[in-house]
Amino acid sequence: MQMLQAVRKQVTCRLWVVMDRWYFSKPFLLQCESENFDWVTKAKRNTQLFRKMIEPGTGRERFVPIRPKQLIQEAYSLLMVQKGVDVASVACENIYVKMPIPSVTRRGKPCTKMKYTHVAAVVGKRMKQNNNKATTESTPPVNRSEFETDDVAAEYKGAYLLLSNRYDAPSEVMGAWLKRWRIEVLFRTAKQELGMLNCHSPNENHIHAHMTLLFTAETLVRYLHWEQKTAGEEDCTHGQVIRNLLCIRCRTRQAAPQYEQDSIAIDLDTTAEPFATLIQKFWPTRLELRWFESTSTQLLRATA
Repeated sequence: MQMLQAVRKQVTCRLWVVMDRWYFSKPFLLQCESENFDWVTKAKRNTQLFRKMIEPGTGRERFVPIRPKQLIQEAYSLLMVQKGVDVASVACENIYVKMPIPSVTRRGKPCTKMKYTHVAAVVGKRMKQNNNKATTESTPPVNRSEFETDDVAAEYKGAYLLLSNRYDAPSEVMGAWLKRWRIEVLFRTAKQELGMLNCHSPNENHIHAHMTLLFTAETLVRYLHWEQKTAGEEDCTHGQVIRNLLCIRCRTRQAAPQYEQDSIAIDLDTTAEPFATLIQKFWPTRLELRWFESTSTQLLRATA
């Protein structure tokens, strides 16, 4: 929450918080909403859900408990009829959860009451390219261990259930959840190719500096990918950019007299043509090394 509050100080627009089921804490979710964050997470097998129903005779509202797996089973047939999509999704209506809401008793004492809160429940499944009814129905159920707890995600034949506070926009819930995978890809490339785990210093400032340089390098790599695609050039992999741009040897020397006076030339041991535009845009036009700034320095008079 401290990290989210730090982001909120810089950005005022509405943002998504996409989290694993391990972070499913109702007070935390309410705190996210108070900071103008929308949240989405996977439902666990023991998540208590309720479906609002209207009694035919009296017209009264009733909240009937329903298991997350039961919701997935009800929507599974609607998932399988969706063709030509990478991820199929179905929104379930009138789903509620109990949220702890601060309240006051008749005597004026503060208390917490559990209130039915409307949430978005979206069932999703990643579809295979050659998926058909025969292969789907013949898939045997997964044998779960007897030591498995109810803290695991609710699933049924590869389908899962997403919960979010955006019941008014269930179509955006699946889109926000799918963007989470990009974070996993970022961590994988940062560990394997950018040396994320190579900082062994226990100093907090050193770790912050290491992470800052790491994400600066990743930003340059992504920008170069974008530059090549817009220019119509042949795209290269993430690792090739790392090896050709960041993991290269270079040496500096004083420039020849025909160039600007007091300038430095840098010789790289690799072909620099693919990165010429990147260097031209980000290389500083002027570089000064000094211990002080003349405009903000006050000279002390000589004393006895």
